[in-house]
Amino acid sequence: MTTTPWGTTRMAPYAPSAAVPQFTPVIDPETQIAVIVDEHGRTVELGAHGTGTNTSSPTSTGGGDGQSGGQSAPTDTDSIQANDQDQGTG
Repeated sequence: MTTTPWGTTRMAPYAPSAAVPQFTPVIDPETQIAVIVDEHGRTVELGAHGTGTNTSSPTSTGGGDGQSGGQSAPTDTDSIQANDQDQGTG
């Protein structure tokens, strides 16, 4: 006798979904800025958005105790991630 796997008893068809409009990024030849156009060639406003920057500060441990006789001791290097977010206006 073969039993049905448990996972397949929970399966169901996907819910109906709406069509997603086609948007294409293009470069404006005058401003050299990317703009988004829809399937009819109209510019689409995607809303205000901010910019962000990532910075990383290295940290290290080990070595430098004066006991190694001039040879370098093994070190452990790591970095700490920091994120800056500018808020968009609009």
